[in-house]
Amino acid sequence: MEELLGARDRLTSAICARVDRVHCSGEVRAHGHASTRTWLRGVCGVDGPGASRLLMLAAQLARLEVVREWFAAGVLSEGVVAAICAVTVGLSDEQAGVAERILVELAGRAGVGEVAKAGRFLRAVLDPDGADDEHQGDTDRRFLVVRPTGSGGMEGEFRLPREAAARLRTWLDAYAKPKVEGDERPLRVRNADAFIMLLEQQISTELLVLVNAESLPDDHPAKASPADAEADGEDGPEAGTQTDEPRPEPGPGPGVSAGVGGRVDRMVPGLLFATGEWLPVREIHRLARTSSLVRLVMDAEGQVLDLGRKARLANKAQRKAVYARYATCWIDGCPLPATLCQIDHADNWTDGGTTDLLLLGPACQFHNRDRYRRPHRYQRRRQGKDRWAFTYLNPHANRPRRT
Repeated sequence: MEELLGARDRLTSAICARVDRVHCSGEVRAHGHASTRTWLRGVCGVDGPGASRLLMLAAQLARLEVVREWFAAGVLSEGVVAAICAVTVGLSDEQAGVAERILVELAGRAGVGEVAKAGRFLRAVLDPDGADDEHQGDTDRRFLVVRPTGSGGMEGEFRLPREAAARLRTWLDAYAKPKVEGDERPLRVRNADAFIMLLEQQISTELLVLVNAESLPDDHPAKASPADAEADGEDGPEAGTQTDEPRPEPGPGPGVSAGVGGRVDRMVPGLLFATGEWLPVREIHRLARTSSLVRLVMDAEGQVLDLGRKARLANKAQRKAVYARYATCWIDGCPLPATLCQIDHADNWTDGGTTDLLLLGPACQFHNRDRYRRPHRYQRRRQGKDRWAFTYLNPHANRPRRT
């Protein structure tokens, strides 16, 4: 494999030399091509980014004598050569020579990433005006494009300048890159969950969800009246659950089930006021048990009848005490700091648990939801006198391997 990669590097070096010769001679125009790039794409079958990369390498290698010779001899890999050439683009020949000597020496004891990082620093030192223009250009090209998905969610693309990119990279490296035992999410999903967590922590606007009283889960095993149900308090963005009484007749929609006389059962979805999208009943139950919901019960004329019981919400003093007792999420191995977690009940409120300080702890958004959905996969144990921890019981640990 190493021999093949070395042969590929030497072949790429030979290709770059010939691309530079063709480009400088203008031969492609004599054969009816608009530019060297279009010739590479149309005749040679190179894609757009590949053609631009070949032209950049060819132009820079023509004036970087040491890099060109070592690349042809297989001493420098294509990745290192590309990193050095990217640095010298836009520099004068004298500046490129200085950068070449330093980076070639560094390449003997460092990897591609270190060479590229050092090259960016050298570029800023050798050509500060150009570095400022480059940074401003990167800032000017920033964008965020979002569009709704067919299911009511959102997708899109974005480009961030350096400072914002560094902040996002730091966040993702800390809260998405580490993978704990039992976490089966791929990195792209962990990145999305970390971004969702960031939104929950930084955006404090209320989320208003219109639901029917029958859609709410029972408060206790004793089957308390839905009119007395109060949403569980967690350390997320504050939200509101508004229900109309007397209840309206359900209209057509996903999850709606009505019996004789239009009686509404627990399959009525909720309406997200911000987007006009339906929220499945399962998610209504999750919000009622794991989010900072403030329940408003209103009659048909919009008069508030009930604000709910505050005892189900962890108060500020309890939250501060939880943050002082726990450093991270109380699931073993999860690195998320407690201050960024939601406040969770050791015994679920719906199973008769209480909002006592001894039974409260921090849980990240993923583990809070996962423990609610699959409680049988978590085992609780005491840590000291006033703390708890949960161990993930991997259901695949004892599964026999296929041969």
